[in-house]
Amino acid sequence: MDKRFDNRSKDDFKKHIKFTTQVEKYFFNRWLEVCKNNPDVDIDSWSDNGIENDGEYMATGTNTSGADYMVDMTYHGTYKNLPLEMKWVPTAGKFTLKVNDLKAYIKEEAAILFIYNAESCGTNLRTPKHHDLDKYTKLIESKQHQFKWGIMWPHNVKAVLEDFKESGRIQKIPYMGHKLGIIIKQEEFNLWLIEEDWM
Repeated sequence: MDKRFDNRSKDDFKKHIKFTTQVEKYFFNRWLEVCKNNPDVDIDSWSDNGIENDGEYMATGTNTSGADYMVDMTYHGTYKNLPLEMKWVPTAGKFTLKVNDLKAYIKEEAAILFIYNAESCGTNLRTPKHHDLDKYTKLIESKQHQFKWGIMWPHNVKAVLEDFKESGRIQKIPYMGHKLGIIIKQEEFNLWLIEEDWM
């Protein structure tokens, strides 16, 4: 079985990837709108980066790692051709990142855009089994007052991996197929990024 499946069937994996890619496109496009209302942020241009971001299944052996987008932006500095990985984090309280993904972002000198739920309200915002994008979009829009966003710049992507390695906090993540990863707790977010309100 393909190691990317994380204990799922190939069919379930394909449905999950297709759906989550659509959700991430939705959030990225919404983020562009959010930035227009933030005087500290200017997105000059952006484009898809690398393989198509359409969520279609790529065969084993295809390099699917690397950042989702390439952006030119001004925000706490000016960046040209910045690889930007998009992460929607529906569960409040933590960011979970795979070590191999972090290594790929470091090699690419990519930043990570986190859009995340900052409050535990009892509503399950995780990927639904029904994979109905319209239904899910309505749910997340009803909770968007709880969301925040922030960018982990390339130097901090490298630093966070080094920090967790040195402190012995790299661990096998059960809900990520027991792959090696790091879990950044919410109280640590501001060590690695500037937290911005979504609304």
